[in-house]
Amino acid sequence: MKYENMFVGSRLMETITSGLYDGNLNCLREYVQNSIDSHAKKIEISFENGTSNLVIRDNGSGMDREELIHSLGIGVSNKSEEDIGWRGVGIWSGVPVCRRIVIITKKKENSKYRIEINNDLIRNESLSNKSILEILSNATGEIEDLSLGNNESYEDDHFTIIRLESILPTQKYLFKNKLIVEYLSSELPVPLNSKVFPYAGDIEGWLNEQGVQYPYVEILFNNSKIYRPPTKSDIFLKCLVKKEFIIKNELIAVGWFLAGLENEKLKMPNCGIYFKKKGFTIGDTNLVLRQFSGMYHPWQYGEVHIISPKIRENAARNNFEYNSGNVDLFLEEVGNFIKYLEQLNRYKSQRTSHKSILKIKSNFEQKNLASCLKDIKEIRRRFNYPVSFPKESSLLPMKRAIDEESNREVGELDAIEQFIIEDNKGELQREKEKKIILKDMDIVNNAKGSKIQNIVRDAEIKNISNERDSLNVEQERETKDLLDKANSKLDKNLSNKLGKEMGQIKISEMNNKNFNILSDFILGRSYDYLDPRIKEIFAKNIENTNVFVDTDLDSIREIFLEKLNLDSNLLALYNILKNEDKDSFELLEKASPEERKFISLEMILAVDLIYRLLKNFNY
Repeated sequence: MKYENMFVGSRLMETITSGLYDGNLNCLREYVQNSIDSHAKKIEISFENGTSNLVIRDNGSGMDREELIHSLGIGVSNKSEEDIGWRGVGIWSGVPVCRRIVIITKKKENSKYRIEINNDLIRNESLSNKSILEILSNATGEIEDLSLGNNESYEDDHFTIIRLESILPTQKYLFKNKLIVEYLSSELPVPLNSKVFPYAGDIEGWLNEQGVQYPYVEILFNNSKIYRPPTKSDIFLKCLVKKEFIIKNELIAVGWFLAGLENEKLKMPNCGIYFKKKGFTIGDTNLVLRQFSGMYHPWQYGEVHIISPKIRENAARNNFEYNSGNVDLFLEEVGNFIKYLEQLNRYKSQRTSHKSILKIKSNFEQKNLASCLKDIKEIRRRFNYPVSFPKESSLLPMKRAIDEESNREVGELDAIEQFIIEDNKGELQREKEKKIILKDMDIVNNAKGSKIQNIVRDAEIKNISNERDSLNVEQERETKDLLDKANSKLDKNLSNKLGKEMGQIKISEMNNKNFNILSDFILGRSYDYLDPRIKEIFAKNIENTNVFVDTDLDSIREIFLEKLNLDSNLLALYNILKNEDKDSFELLEKASPEERKFISLEMILAVDLIYRLLKNFNY
């Protein structure tokens, strides 16, 4: 059947210009493709007249009159598949973007030509019943000969300029500086920036060795050179993975990949894995990820460069044409590799924890040592959890990098933990002893129903143990003056807890009520400061409210002798504090069981206070 003009309606124009691409910024890609196919080495894109006009200028071979006429065909091209753009529709891609398209071109030893396309007319008549040929004829002006500029040479100059004039108000939201830069850097065959990305040279060299057709062209937007991501390197592990995708013994594609340092989603533009062909992006990162049906965490950045001509993109460059069985096999192989990357993520999350290490360091600097030790314990537990590494040989260098990072982090944890332990041995020992005593008291309380447990834990909740005695006196003070102040402080505390009558209580009047009052005071006010051995004796006897046995009193005496290096002078200190005229231990030894119980409690409180005062003031 022979087609006549009557069978080609104007609505085809709407389909070609509006429905062919999934985003109108893609017209930039189409014009850049044409520039690269004309062997341009430099392409400059810039706004003119504010943001009203967008101009694309290249230093390619340019066109003579016949080539310019041929470029205006629709779906007709004399390019081969070796070229980047070969479908013959790209020059019309700017129709839905602006009111006019102006093309100015010059070839060596040729005149400079200009032609203008009226996009308003195409839009107005695209829904009419006029033939497409009639609409295009009305919308496209005649080719004009232009005079050469002052600095232009008939023999040597060659270029093409595409002017998208009067960007439509409905397109202004897309044609903004930031969005254009993002688009150009992610979609076009621009180089990696070696100044911010040290792997650039290694990657570009390897792609070239593998036969990747990559048109190295300099693209500038508003006079600034465009580079493709990544825009930084310190967010990645120091390991570059290289992968060959081989189908039926044929190299179909090659890829390179980096893993993020953090165990979390990377941020744009340094996130995602992209298909590339001849430097141009096919689809977006979702096109790659859709090849894997499972859960994947986007912790990598990478590119998959297609080498084989058997893998061909569709017209919109957002997917592939399924023109051979190799396409399915290739995409299946890509899906398997994404699965391995997810297994890599699981291995990495069990072996490294960069953000947690930073948190521990911050807490360490802020002296939050308890939080440090808790977090270190949790990280060690996770690091020791067994996890397998994916069975993909190309990822083995990443395993070594992850293990090295893990060992480095473990070393940092060891150093922090050791410093905390060495610097806080006393505090940690006290905490450990407190837990032992509390455990012992829990046993007693469960058997006897004592209230001591609640007293101690209430004191702990209120952080009473942190209310250390501190007297702001100079070290040059006389020992007696210091202890006089301590005696005053002790008397004040006793009066607050035991009542004003405490000092008048006689030994013969001691009873369980008075014993419990003083017990509560020791537990609530001074328990954490007692010598651990005294705590042990105290905890053991707290269930027996009758008496401390002689062996316990001997133990207490030995502890005091050891702790204070007791001689006549230091023994006198205790007597000053207690206003006694005779040896205190003699008083204990001669006291009745009822008296021993009460006096021994007083000694625990008073003598341990002396020890703490001497320790605080370096005596």
